[in-house]
Amino acid sequence: MATCSKMRRFISGLIIGLFISGIAYGYRIAKPQRITDFDQRGLVVANENFERLWQLTNGRFNLDIVTVNPDGNTKGDVGDMLLFNNSGTYYLAINTTGAKVWRSILLTDTP
Repeated sequence: MATCSKMRRFISGLIIGLFISGIAYGYRIAKPQRITDFDQRGLVVANENFERLWQLTNGRFNLDIVTVNPDGNTKGDVGDMLLFNNSGTYYLAINTTGAKVWRSILLTDTP
């Protein structure tokens, strides 16, 4: 009887484990296929947006690094982020207006 009970617990645990791992894996989407048959601007924009979505959902998003202060010099959309390298001192800059207004915070070394 003890062996049958252990086997039921093992099978139940295996099924629950597979179910949970399937749910966790479901949050990772496959990279969208690039559309290359058409050369229209709309399709290019759609591909770029699909790729951005894939990068964000899979944790593969990199920020642009600039060496010129973006505030007043670099146009961006609201919420755009970039790294500003001022001779080895790094700032995380975020666009706040959709124009050339950026707000930054100094980045320091992690302990």
